[in-house]
Amino acid sequence: MTTSYSNQGDELQSSGHLSASSRGQLDLFDVIALAWSERGFIVLVFAILFAAGATASVLLLKPSYQAHLPLIVMLEDNAAPATAGLGGAFMLDQIMQSESELLNSEAVRRRALASIGPAAVLGEAGLINAEPLALRAMREGFTVTRAPNATVLTASYNAPSADTSARVLNAIVDAYLIFREDVLVEVGFEGLVERRRAADLALVQTQNALDEFLATNDLVSFAADQAAAEASVATLQDRLRTARVDRDAAAAGVTALGTRISNVPSQIELYTENGVTSTLLDLRAERARLLSRYQPTAPAVIAIDREIAAMTAFIATGAPAGQGVIRTGLNPVRQAMETDLAVRQTNARTAAERVIELERQLRTARAEIARLRPLESEFTLLTQSITAATSAAAGLASQEAAAAARRSGTAGAADSVRVFERALPPFQATSMKKLGIIASFVIALGTAMFLGLIRGYWRGYIDARAARPVSAPRQPSNPAQSGPASVPPNPEIMPAIDELADLPVLARIGDRAA
Repeated sequence: MTTSYSNQGDELQSSGHLSASSRGQLDLFDVIALAWSERGFIVLVFAILFAAGATASVLLLKPSYQAHLPLIVMLEDNAAPATAGLGGAFMLDQIMQSESELLNSEAVRRRALASIGPAAVLGEAGLINAEPLALRAMREGFTVTRAPNATVLTASYNAPSADTSARVLNAIVDAYLIFREDVLVEVGFEGLVERRRAADLALVQTQNALDEFLATNDLVSFAADQAAAEASVATLQDRLRTARVDRDAAAAGVTALGTRISNVPSQIELYTENGVTSTLLDLRAERARLLSRYQPTAPAVIAIDREIAAMTAFIATGAPAGQGVIRTGLNPVRQAMETDLAVRQTNARTAAERVIELERQLRTARAEIARLRPLESEFTLLTQSITAATSAAAGLASQEAAAAARRSGTAGAADSVRVFERALPPFQATSMKKLGIIASFVIALGTAMFLGLIRGYWRGYIDARAARPVSAPRQPSNPAQSGPASVPPNPEIMPAIDELADLPVLARIGDRAA
């Protein structure tokens, strides 16, 4: 009734091809035979795909922990809007829906995130755009459920860590209770107290930051030190200009006096010594000695008189002037000028040193101004922060006082929600690993079977048909079924029909039985 298949792939494909070709169909048994012939390929593909899917499921599908926190909404003996349901204006479902929307609002999540920080939600710190990622994780992990006709809301939160799920859920519920008070009573007294304390702390921290800034930069008062440095620069510039004028004047005086001294001789002639005068004096002394022994008419006296007269006449001619030994000495005029020059040089050096010192002081003052200039923006920011913090603290103190006055008349008005118990870290986690492994098994098996059948069909039928030569057009065996004899076959389309006739098609089991 059916074609027999062996365990050998080639024989199975050959016999299956012949059987299917003879029937012109491919039934369920042929499909099973194709799958069995490609069992090795199917097992290999299945193993690879299943191993990859199972590994991905184990590594990528992390377990999650779900913490729960029940809340009960009180509808009696309460002045909050929730009690309006007793008068028929609001139904129970509407009240509970309002509380659910309030609990699941974005404002509550943002307040909770501000209280615990993004790192507590994400489990790690230092991430870029941590706040949007934390809000998205809170939005996806937080749910609120309620049983029908019940005034209990069950808040749940899924997180990769048990501690994280409990901590985030408690933070959300705490933020909800505070936010609900702000919305319903319009006071938010507790929030104002915390904000006022935070503002006071921020003011103290900002003032400490300013003090640390001044101490670090060796300043007493930034504005006063900056003004003193600028005034010092202006004063030093005036003094420097005056000192430079004095220095230049002293240097010019030294130069002029030096030029004058160079034109004055350092040595001058004091007197000149020669033997003519002394000879004349000796002759006169000799005549006086001769007169003591002789008469004036004595030859010896007359002879000495002639010598004296000749010497006197010689001196009278001026010939001996400038002759003899000349005695010279220091010029007192030049000495006085050199003393004055020394004084002037001392004054010039003093003026030059004064200019150098003033230039150094001016550079120091300018360097101080240059040091203070980059610090001005930070100082301005700190002073503005102190001003803003002072204003914020004063404003919050006023709001706190007003809220305290209003709160005395509405105490307990918004206290209509009770917490059964705080959320605790769950002991058991839920995981999608088993479902992931099962899905990997099903997908790997289906893919392997599909690829195996395609491969077996291609090898058993397509390749085998391409290897055979094209046969002549087949004629029907029963002449009665051949149709009218007057219609001859078209030789152009018969080869194409013959090629399609050899391709088996998938058939139902009922067709095979027929």
